[in-house]
Amino acid sequence: MEPIKSITMYRVTTAGAYLSGLVAFDLFLILFCDGMPLLFYILLGGFGVWRGGRLHSRLADAGGLGKFRRTTGTILTLFSACGILLQFVMPVNWDTKCSWKYCGRAMSPGLFKSPFPVGTPTCRGWWTCANEYQWPPGQYGVALDRMAEQECPLP
Repeated sequence: MEPIKSITMYRVTTAGAYLSGLVAFDLFLILFCDGMPLLFYILLGGFGVWRGGRLHSRLADAGGLGKFRRTTGTILTLFSACGILLQFVMPVNWDTKCSWKYCGRAMSPGLFKSPFPVGTPTCRGWWTCANEYQWPPGQYGVALDRMAEQECPLP
């Protein structure tokens, strides 16, 4: 029997391999000013961790094919990590016509919003948010307060 560390690595690698497809799709969705919600990342990562425990017993002694699958999983995990890092550091352009889609993420994180930061909106971005975004009850006033803090003209 292999040590626990090896099982943990299988779980992490499998979760990363599963998340790599979601990260690639999320990077594609940036073209449409959209993103996958945090809940999808949590569910797919959890499924990968669960599946990794089952794959450990099958791939630990699978010979050449097992090594190929482990290497492929490791490469996909590295792709996933790079894609997630890219989304954390990539700035959001608040001066586009679809910047209103980032308004919910600018106010607060949530399970049904993309987990990646959007930075501080420009005055034009806040103006777009105030006029085009459908705010939940009570959030519109908070958005106006943030506009005032940045010394932006109120709508």
